[in-house]
Amino acid sequence: MNIEDLKETLSGSDHEEKIEILSHLHDIFESYNHSIDNIEGLIEWLLDFGIKEQNNEIKEEAFNTILTAATYKKIDNINFDILANQLDDLPESCLHYALTTLSFTFRKKYLPFLVKYANHENAGVRADALNAINEIKGYSAKKDE
Repeated sequence: MNIEDLKETLSGSDHEEKIEILSHLHDIFESYNHSIDNIEGLIEWLLDFGIKEQNNEIKEEAFNTILTAATYKKIDNINFDILANQLDDLPESCLHYALTTLSFTFRKKYLPFLVKYANHENAGVRADALNAINEIKGYSAKKDE
């Protein structure tokens, strides 16, 4: 899989092709396929792409794909600061993916970003934030034992 070709397609203007590529990446991340070179670089690029994307459907698909990568692939070396810093600018439809992705980093530094959503007006967003906070705190507590 050529990452540069993926980037070129996702940088293009064909809406359906973008959705198709993101869906394909989602499937690859979900599988045991390890044929992606520089997966960390690809995920970091997808983070930037998702944040900059103007179309909410494509943005949501991008963050769903990133969450799938965070769920099934090793993400220890990926910097998710850009995601944490942009949470307030994301549409509500992307917050589940973003908050849950941050929870899978198990990094305490993201707790202040997550706490802001613990009292969100949307019950689903509140639940995602609380789950993310508990996930990180639980991991940290086990690690400290």
